Amino acid sequence: MSLSQQEDRLSLVDFLPAPNRPANPWAQIVRDLRAPAPMSHWSTRVTAARIHRYDRLRPFATRGFLLVVLAVLLVLADDVRPAAWVLLSVGVTQTLLEIHLDGQAHGGKRARFALTRQLLAWQDNWQWERTLLNATGLLGGIAVPANVVAVLFLTGPGDPGWVKVAALTVALAYANSGIYHVLTDGTYYSANQSLPRILVTLRAYGWLLVTGVLALVVGLSVHLGRWHPDMVPLAWVACALPYAVGLKMRDYDRCLRASGEEAAVAMTEARSRLAQDFHDTLNAVRSLSRALARDDSVRPEHKIDAADLAPKLTLVKEMVDEYAWEAQGREITLEGIVEQLGRDHSLRVTAEFRLGELRPENRELVRQLITTVVANAAQAMTRLEIHDRPVSVSGQVSDGMIHLSIRDPLPLIPAAAWCPDGSTLAVMRDRLRRLGGDMTQAEVVGGKEIRGVWGVRPPRLKRGSTR
Repeated sequence: MSLSQQEDRLSLVDFLPAPNRPANPWAQIVRDLRAPAPMSHWSTRVTAARIHRYDRLRPFATRGFLLVVLAVLLVLADDVRPAAWVLLSVGVTQTLLEIHLDGQAHGGKRARFALTRQLLAWQDNWQWERTLLNATGLLGGIAVPANVVAVLFLTGPGDPGWVKVAALTVALAYANSGIYHVLTDGTYYSANQSLPRILVTLRAYGWLLVTGVLALVVGLSVHLGRWHPDMVPLAWVACALPYAVGLKMRDYDRCLRASGEEAAVAMTEARSRLAQDFHDTLNAVRSLSRALARDDSVRPEHKIDAADLAPKLTLVKEMVDEYAWEAQGREITLEGIVEQLGRDHSLRVTAEFRLGELRPENRELVRQLITTVVANAAQAMTRLEIHDRPVSVSGQVSDGMIHLSIRDPLPLIPAAAWCPDGSTLAVMRDRLRRLGGDMTQAEVVGGKEIRGVWGVRPPRLKRGSTR
């Protein structure tokens, strides 16, 4: 199965894998602190929907509001250097650009300026499932530390000193918003990502790294005398604010995991309802196919197809469990076919298959041979009023040949009645013979055994057969 096929359909295989949560809730807390992003098709889709449908301008508007508040606090602050306004302008530029580009992208109008068109083209071509890098993201990577540096080193200690503490809190709130949206970007949740392994590993500890760097620069600003002595303890307390990034990130990851589990349950329930509705709707078709399989006026080829169709219509319920359905190659199992034949014909069936991976045409032939022989045996037992109806089916591959055996409690079919022209058994035997095999019957203890043998691969064409 190709990767493109997996991505093109919504199957539970593409959803979250088992989370393997520790049984101890205390151990789960520790695991959450270092758990990687839940990488899956489901997480990627939900994150993309969150960013493009629900977030949109929200993070930019939030940061724009924080920049306005920060600008007011810088006006009130003591000894503000001109360079602080230069650093603040980076965040302003990024915010205005993000809002403008979002309006252009969703407005349906051609951008007026060439630079805007170039940035939009960059965004359109941005492979967000593979990399975090884009135009406005680069500005954001500069704006986050620039605001903090402006407050810590380009403003004075102040009197009152609360203005500097408030400005640092606002600058860190801006930083938290930017870092959080980077760490919960769709790239981290995509299986197509091309991020360096170190970034993926350190994501869970991002808040801790930011806290460490912040503590260093705050300590340096305190050492350089950029804080009022009464405000120094509050400056150190502000270093704990990046913890909110880790808290929100872990909350979002847990929501993705929980929603993935519930989505799997919801899809299984939906598939179950669909399978039941499909089964109920096709009850008439199933009854018709059984009637056709027993009607001697129907051509034997059509009787074989009708006998093969009836159990398949009933066994659509095997599709309910997506994991099991994928594991069996999205095909109804031979064991399921045999069990359904037993229920349909009141047989006591057993089955043992060691066939491995079969080509589709061989698998279809095995299935049709089973349904044909078992249906014929069931009809004969009904005519003879045999109530104890043990039937065993076995199949294996040996020496490049498929061997299929079906036992029943009936005596051998008389030679005159064995595979007569126009019968379903004759059609099946002809198919096997064209594949270099044959169908025979043999007497066994307690009844008879019909054996089908044919090559795993069809025989080579002779030179004259292609003319």
